[in-house]
Amino acid sequence: MLKKASLFLSAFFVVLLGITPWAKADTFDVVIGTTFSFDVSLDNTGNPELFLNGSNFTIDSPLVLNDLLFVNFPPSVPADGIVNGTLFTVDLPTGLTPGLYNGSYSILGGFNSTDQFDLADLDFTINAIPASSPVPEPGTWVLLVTGLGTMGLIGYSRRRQASLGRAA
Repeated sequence: MLKKASLFLSAFFVVLLGITPWAKADTFDVVIGTTFSFDVSLDNTGNPELFLNGSNFTIDSPLVLNDLLFVNFPPSVPADGIVNGTLFTVDLPTGLTPGLYNGSYSILGGFNSTDQFDLADLDFTINAIPASSPVPEPGTWVLLVTGLGTMGLIGYSRRRQASLGRAA
């Protein structure tokens, strides 16, 4: 029994170490009105097959998290195997107030199809930024400055003509 428990713990930590670079709190700049995908690589460096049995997640309202664990991944990661895919997406609705929104995601599983051990955790922050306005091209700036300069010259010449007309 002790050997089985130590085997489980060692494989569990190997899985956590394999996912550790992914499982850290990060801030992502995302444009409002778009969908952001979290693509991951699940690496099982241990000997037993690992079953992916569920997930838990939270996210600040009004963001929407679409859980894709059971859509894009097989039910298990084979021993010494790697699976890649989109773990979940987050929708940033149009009209969202710019700012920081927090979320977390956990993968649950273990060595059989009923285990609900916490295999990996991800805490993240989304920085919702407004869509950038288009930058005018240089030709637009030239046209604007030329037009304003012409208007200024017309105003100056009219004032000058008016002052010359009074002097005569």
